[in-house]
Amino acid sequence: MEEKNQLTLVAIGGRRLAMKTRGVGAPAVVLEMGLGGTASTYDAIARQIATFTRVVWYDRAGLGQSDPAPTPRTIQDIVLDLHALLQKADISAPYVLAGHSMGGEVVRLYREQYPKEVAALVLIDASHEDQRDRYLTVIPPQPNKLPHLAHLRHIWEVRWVNPNQNEEKIDNLANSTLLRTCQNLDDLPLAVISRGRSVRDPANYPPGLIEEMEQIWRQMQRELTQLSSQSRHIIASKSGHLINEDEPELIVEVIQQMVRQVREQMKL
Repeated sequence: MEEKNQLTLVAIGGRRLAMKTRGVGAPAVVLEMGLGGTASTYDAIARQIATFTRVVWYDRAGLGQSDPAPTPRTIQDIVLDLHALLQKADISAPYVLAGHSMGGEVVRLYREQYPKEVAALVLIDASHEDQRDRYLTVIPPQPNKLPHLAHLRHIWEVRWVNPNQNEEKIDNLANSTLLRTCQNLDDLPLAVISRGRSVRDPANYPPGLIEEMEQIWRQMQRELTQLSSQSRHIIASKSGHLINEDEPELIVEVIQQMVRQVREQMKL
């Protein structure tokens, strides 16, 4: 009979977070989803990771089966929740932390604040602290009658800075400030997985705009690899931003390689 994901409601600070765990072995892999993403979006990936080590994934506050928390929230709040969750659930450190999109911000800050608990990081098309500022330098300030362009400008100029306009009531400006303290991973094993395909159809925008934005994104991804002297960069050539849907097997492969590296270094 196939092993089922073990769902547990863990009480932290008067609230409950829904956590799933599966598999055995060290180091444990902890998965952090993108903005608004629930644990279920990584169930299939977690099932594969569980074949070679223990894996933990969960619903952040206010998502899935987890209780809500006061808002607006920042990645600092999420890091504190995650640390409390892992301690309360008796998940032994050190961990391999893997974060997708905004989840990449979370795992970077976690490592900054709890360096002895983190053995390696995997950033999956992870957000960058300067993405809003850089995008707004190339998106025309007056989109006029182009609806797709007007929407794009609105996303980065208005929605991104207003916590009330995203699923988790996240304060992205505060997150960017927090991330600017996380600029040195020393020689921590780091894998950066980046999308290989554009997230938008260039036909809906002025010529060259989407490619220019993708060039900005690729540069920011390269900058993430420079955070550690022991990093590698993997391009998910078949994927847009949702690499977990387009190439889940690549994520599993990279995480398994990182687990093996940690085991060799720590003689686990």
